[in-house]
Amino acid sequence: MENTILCPKCGSSEIEKRNHDQHLKKASGLLLGSAGVAAGTVGGAATGASTGAAIGAVAGPLGVIVGGTVGTFIGGISVGITGGFLGNYFGKKAGVVIDKNLFLDFRCLKCKHRFKAQVEKS
Repeated sequence: MENTILCPKCGSSEIEKRNHDQHLKKASGLLLGSAGVAAGTVGGAATGASTGAAIGAVAGPLGVIVGGTVGTFIGGISVGITGGFLGNYFGKKAGVVIDKNLFLDFRCLKCKHRFKAQVEKS
């Protein structure tokens, strides 16, 4: 049995399902992906610098400088990419959750009223 959605304002059955999903996925994926890249790059660069400096310490003061510099770039790039990927992935998931719980999903084609689907309690 198919449930017909009716406009709560005028009672019309001419209803359009609004789709925010694609726009929210893009926006939240971009936002959290950028945040992940930034956080990952900073954290990875710091860790890479300290690790590279420790490894380079065997070669003396110049080794500390070179090791720290190389470690900064390698750590920043590798962890930045990982942070960006994870941020984008979880950002898209967050966009779907926001879409389903926050935005008005339906629009009446007759009176233009926007509303969420009413959950019937049994």
